Amino acid sequence: MTTFSIIIPYLCDSTCSLFILKRVLVELLGLKKLVSVAVLAMLVVLMAMMVDLASGLYKAKLRGELRTSEGLRRTLMKFITYEGGMLIAVGVDVLLNLSQLALLFHLEAFSSIPMVTCLVGIFLLVVEMLSVREKADAKTRKNIDEAAKIAMQLAAKEEVIALIQQAMEKRMNEKDDDNL
Repeated sequence: MTTFSIIIPYLCDSTCSLFILKRVLVELLGLKKLVSVAVLAMLVVLMAMMVDLASGLYKAKLRGELRTSEGLRRTLMKFITYEGGMLIAVGVDVLLNLSQLALLFHLEAFSSIPMVTCLVGIFLLVVEMLSVREKADAKTRKNIDEAAKIAMQLAAKEEVIALIQQAMEKRMNEKDDDNL
C-alpha cells in the first residue's frame, strides 16, 4: 500500500504547496476518525429506532390490535427526522473541526470527537428509551380509561333502570292503595 509520504513529493512542486497538501491530508485523517464515530452514533440511533418499532409491533400483537400502514408511515417519518438531524449534527461537527475552534479554546482533545453528533444521539436514545417504556403504559392506561367509561355508562344505565323500576313499583303500590 502506498503511503502519503511517497505520493506527496510527486504532487507538489514547491515547498508551499507541499505544506498545504500535508495540512489537507492531516485534516482529512482527522475527519476520518470524526466521521467514523459519527457514523457509529447514527447506527446506534437507528438500532434504537428498530427496537422501538419491534417493541410497538410486539405489544400491539399481544393486545390484538391492528398494525396499520399509518403507524409504519409514522415510523418512516421518524427515521427521516432522526437520521436527518444526525446528519445535520455531523455537518456541524465537520465544520467545527475544519474551523479549528477547539484549538482557539485550547480544547485539542475534543477536536476529533463529534460532540454535537454525540449529544444529539444521546438525546434521541433517551427519547427512544422513553418511547419503548411508555408504549405499554399509555396503551394500558388507555384501555383502563375506556373500561372505566364503559363501566360508568353501564352503571348509569343500571341506575336509570333501577329508578324506573322503583317508580313503577311505587306507582303500582299507589294503585293498590287506591283500590282498597
